[in-house]
Amino acid sequence: MQENLSRFTIRRFCVTIKKWGDEILNINIPNLLMAIPGIIIAITLHEYVKSLTAYRLGDKNVKTQGRLALNPFKHMDILGGLFLLFFGYGWANPVRLQPFSFADHKKSMLFIFLVPFLTNFIVGTAFAIAARLFAANFEQLAIILLFGAMYNFSFALFNLIPIHPMDGIHLLGAIKPMWAVKISQREKILQIFLAFFIVMGFAHMVFGSVVTALMDALVF
Repeated sequence: MQENLSRFTIRRFCVTIKKWGDEILNINIPNLLMAIPGIIIAITLHEYVKSLTAYRLGDKNVKTQGRLALNPFKHMDILGGLFLLFFGYGWANPVRLQPFSFADHKKSMLFIFLVPFLTNFIVGTAFAIAARLFAANFEQLAIILLFGAMYNFSFALFNLIPIHPMDGIHLLGAIKPMWAVKISQREKILQIFLAFFIVMGFAHMVFGSVVTALMDALVF
């Protein structure tokens, strides 16, 4: 009986998220409220871990920015957070890095990209597994945890895009520095394109199937 109830809770969540992706404006207030903790955790941990990694690799400027703290207000971007809440994909307040502070620029930028990316995946996995355990007896808690898993996965994947303020620009800077420079020169227009990419549902089309596959693998 508990197993069936657990599966029912998780499947109902998956149906809700599919409708969320298909009909962006058809979202009810309880779902929005249950989604907020997952957004805050995904962004805060991602940016904190990124800042801590940069600091330990030699960039002391992140400390003066107040980014070595688990205070969400230090890491949240209002518009990016609203995009995450309503469209499932968005961005944080970017950490202003000083690349010349690093002894090994290429290796440092790779670490600064990989550590927060992996952190989101680890936290998302933990939330998904916890949701499966709690679904039978604590349905609302399980849904909050499922939102947490979803947002950690989607935030990690969306950060692969090599457009500021997404972390993919750091990865590209480590692998192909001149490409990163050229993209940075077109930053403003590309950011408009990025917002359009989200609002029109293309981000959901590209990354949604991966997030769904991860959720299915972990909770069923």
